[in-house]
Amino acid sequence: MTTEDRSRKAHGAATAGMGRKGLYDHHSGAQNQAIQQQEARLRNAVDHLDLARPELRIMDYGCGPGRNSITVFHTILDALRRRDADMPVVAVHNDQIGNDWNELLANVGGPKGYLRDIKHIRVETSVGSFFDPVASPGTVDLGVSFAASHWLAGSVSLASPGSLFFCDLPEPARGEVAAIAARDWTDFLKQRASELKPGGWFVVDGLASVPDPDDPSGLRAAGRGLYRAFGQVADAMAADGRIDRDALETFIFPVYFRQSEEVRAPLEREQDLKDAFEIVELSNELLATPFEGNLGKDDDAEAYAAGYAGFARAFAESTLSAGLFAPSTSDAAAVKDLADDFFKRLQALIAADPKRYPFEHQVVTLVLRKR
Repeated sequence: MTTEDRSRKAHGAATAGMGRKGLYDHHSGAQNQAIQQQEARLRNAVDHLDLARPELRIMDYGCGPGRNSITVFHTILDALRRRDADMPVVAVHNDQIGNDWNELLANVGGPKGYLRDIKHIRVETSVGSFFDPVASPGTVDLGVSFAASHWLAGSVSLASPGSLFFCDLPEPARGEVAAIAARDWTDFLKQRASELKPGGWFVVDGLASVPDPDDPSGLRAAGRGLYRAFGQVADAMAADGRIDRDALETFIFPVYFRQSEEVRAPLEREQDLKDAFEIVELSNELLATPFEGNLGKDDDAEAYAAGYAGFARAFAESTLSAGLFAPSTSDAAAVKDLADDFFKRLQALIAADPKRYPFEHQVVTLVLRKR
């Protein structure tokens, strides 16, 4: 029933979509706000690092084009300089080849970057999927990964008429996607277990789910309103002959938002992970999102819908283009036209009934220490 392409296309598409100049940085306020919630955890990790080494290597897994990664490094470097003003640091940014590396490096060295005020620092990039090795074994002192690990490692195609979101799939398809996500998460953790030094720390968050008996899926999954809106728009476009119905009925958006017990499971089940890591913290929290303020303060549905649709396009366009738009046309230029149509319709759908499609920014955070 399921056909998997485990060639890392999904994670690649995720980051490639952030490569459109400035789009992701401009519309990643929700991700940046979530990162700001991690400040105390990052400072605590730095306070516990062993600094008796020639240099400290810090690595951001799934860095994107820069804005959010810079926020992370500002916090880490400020905490570190309070302990040791002269400690040599290697700041490593990891992401897919499709990431906008020029934009990232311009951001790092720009007026809001961290190079201008910090001395004794060297910047490196690591290009590749974080489901594979992206650092030498035992070389990373502090690893971080924010708003990235919920992407699946590869695309998944299965019969899914009426659903493109994991929690709305019927069985056995839902269980198959859950099994794929569990393998990906285990692989992700095992790579970090190899790359971190003994005594090193790893702070990771991702979009999450919590039980909700009032939802047909049984879950309050982050973004469920948005992904269901995606499904409505895609179905309308298929009805209008704009996208291929067969492509839609086998397309699953390649994300999986884990419950806390799913995050913990491989750390208790896999002996090598049990031996490698101490769980410092595992928590699940619901955050606000920046574009929600337009409803709470001014009740401006149009502004809310524009911000929400921009946020959605920044992370989702390349995935939708690869899975839905490109299979619907042989004309490359028409793919962009389909994307424009999709997000125009999405914005109108949200503006017409904004409270029907809440994002519900549920985030799970895991903090690990390498034994």
